[in-house]
Amino acid sequence: MWNLKHSPYQVQLEALKMAKGRRGFAYFMEMGLGKTAVVYAEFLNLFMNDEVEMLVIFCPNSLKQVWEDEAHKWGVKLSITLWPKRLNPKNENAILVINYEALLGKRYEYLLNLLKEKRCYVALDESIHVKNPQAKRTRILIDLCKRATVVRSLSGAPIVKSALDIWGQLRVLGHLSGTNPFAFRNRFCVMGGYMGKQIVGTRNEAELSEILNKYSFRAKKSDWTDLPEQLYTNRHYQLSPIQSQLYNTMLADFVIQIKDTIVTAPMAITQSMKLQQISSGFIFDEESKIHYIGGEIPKLTILDEIINEIRGKVIIFCFYKPTINILMKKYPDAAVIRGGMKPDEIKEQKENFNTGSVNVLIAQLTAGKYGHTLLGDQINNPCNTNIFYENTYDLDARIQAEARNHRHGQRHVVTNIDLIGTKLDTVIIDSLRKKLNIGESIIQYLK
Repeated sequence: MWNLKHSPYQVQLEALKMAKGRRGFAYFMEMGLGKTAVVYAEFLNLFMNDEVEMLVIFCPNSLKQVWEDEAHKWGVKLSITLWPKRLNPKNENAILVINYEALLGKRYEYLLNLLKEKRCYVALDESIHVKNPQAKRTRILIDLCKRATVVRSLSGAPIVKSALDIWGQLRVLGHLSGTNPFAFRNRFCVMGGYMGKQIVGTRNEAELSEILNKYSFRAKKSDWTDLPEQLYTNRHYQLSPIQSQLYNTMLADFVIQIKDTIVTAPMAITQSMKLQQISSGFIFDEESKIHYIGGEIPKLTILDEIINEIRGKVIIFCFYKPTINILMKKYPDAAVIRGGMKPDEIKEQKENFNTGSVNVLIAQLTAGKYGHTLLGDQINNPCNTNIFYENTYDLDARIQAEARNHRHGQRHVVTNIDLIGTKLDTVIIDSLRKKLNIGESIIQYLK
């Protein structure tokens, strides 16, 4: 039964059908297919039948407000509390939304007692956050979910690196209780690399598929919607002379000097980050102080050329805070989603972009990757272009970012543009695509 305000998509009804009567089940549905509404619909059915008393949602911090907004959108009338707001003293909160980072300390004791005392429906949104079997967060959630009446894992991309990603997401559901993560890894992962301790592939895919078929419903946008395709293209630029000099010195010696400050990169990962910073026009020193290189920033020039070529609205994704500052100075009228903003501020920026005259949205990957629908005005001024000014090695961030405007309501082909000016840019993009291929090779068995 669908008790929400708007009519469901067929994929949502199929998801509910597959999960009916199951205590632990996963909704592995790609972004934009409506997992949030599925959870609300299922919870309301169980709530009205007096099978559960409360909905507890674990999610990334940036998604807490989205759950409240979606409740209003779909006509959910029950009270909703976003942690750490003060809880109802009578403990009459029907829906509690808590971010993963808030699971430690006294909060754990409160949640443990809550799950013991109440019949709770627990949803783990973006359950990829419990992919690490050794993480304290994963162990805590496995323990908490044992007390739940109903548990659901939600993810659009449950596998981003290897088959091991799936262990924690199924374990919180109460499955795989007789299989520890090491046995699971040895059964389904090919080991190699340095001393044979790195996961380099997947094996026993058919068996893994059977496990996932048993415990989850998987849906891809290409199978359930008529969404237009996504295109990928690169635009190339050359570093300025001073950037090139600093870049080559850092690459060769792990140390450069900017004015009177010595900047070193003692570790390879730190070096790669500093090399990317140089290409964006700044660098952090060892005390996290920002040093702007000055002069021309060719990456910014090619970005501006692209924006002037595009008809419609555009999202610029970047990673570093100094880059946000550079882009805001370049595009003072742009909408911005960045870390540290309040939910009301983000909501206002999104409205200005989607329904207002603002044509450029600057989105920090860590803040802009989850829960936002950024389609613009699909009839008069659509958003169907993403420019990745900076990338990270985080495949989940990339997949989530691409889904902000490739979702229900998009009428146009979506183009994703990567800016390449150095070998490192190529390495990062190639690395993301290789990880994507690993994930896709597993997902293919899930049909």
